[in-house]
Amino acid sequence: MFEEKVKPKILTIGALAMDIVIEAPILPKDDEFALIGSEKLVSGGSSSNVSVALSKMGIEVFQTGQIGDDKFGHVFENDLLKNGVNTKYLIKKENGTTLHTYIMTATKGKHCIFANLGDSVNTLSKESLEEDILDGCTCFYADMYSPDATLWIAEKARKRNIPVVFNMQNVPSFLKACGIEESALNKMLSLCTLFIAGKNVYKELTGQDSIKLGMQELANKFNVRDGVICTAGKNGAYWLYENKLLNQESFAIEPVDTTGAGDCFSAGIIFDFYCRMNSKQNALVFASAIASLKCGIKGPRFKSNLNEIEKFIKNNK
Repeated sequence: MFEEKVKPKILTIGALAMDIVIEAPILPKDDEFALIGSEKLVSGGSSSNVSVALSKMGIEVFQTGQIGDDKFGHVFENDLLKNGVNTKYLIKKENGTTLHTYIMTATKGKHCIFANLGDSVNTLSKESLEEDILDGCTCFYADMYSPDATLWIAEKARKRNIPVVFNMQNVPSFLKACGIEESALNKMLSLCTLFIAGKNVYKELTGQDSIKLGMQELANKFNVRDGVICTAGKNGAYWLYENKLLNQESFAIEPVDTTGAGDCFSAGIIFDFYCRMNSKQNALVFASAIASLKCGIKGPRFKSNLNEIEKFIKNNK
């Protein structure tokens, strides 16, 4: 599939979670009720969603991070293996509790998420990781969960000139509540070569209501080598690079479940820009297509293959 001399190999770290997905016709208001249509346990987590999506596109992916050795952890690891993700660097904490979430979904893609952090994901130390973890790696992805280990790997990656993609899906105030301090976020912003986040993240980081002004302020402050990207829902996605702003409108679809769409978008950027080495504009189109396909199915994980993505893009030009 790839003609370049070095075969892509991606290392990912971050949120590793099991999701309890509850489907209902509506999300109830305060002090109101809604009937549950279905309830199921599925594997999720931002980092592992990216890993699975890349694996579906034929990329060799190594997942690191820490899970508990509880029932959630065992199901989680088996699901990664089933989806072709290498778990050589996945750490299991003895008597630990795996991060798990309760995802409430309703019609038209509406959802909300409650997270139980457990005691595993954010307590991973760099001492638990192998020194050769980046050997052969062509790109490193992180979402900032497991902060100490993430920063250690990111610093090693930059010294080796390995691209570092930072996907910040949660606003800083929520990450702080999860034990991830502002100083760690700023350090990661200074280390990453590409930053991806939603409009609410830019607003909280910069205080700017304008997406464009927020992106410009962040880009100027941290001088991110390959630029900054903002995912803006119905308004599509923006990529700011060397004062040039690229835009890709969202594909017209009827969403079923938007959970994991941002993670699939990040996987699409990594695949098309860093693995296939296509242009930034082309990567925006490709990533937006993957996110749209994800929104058309239930659950947090991507299930299509490369041929289906390319067909979707062709049919929606």
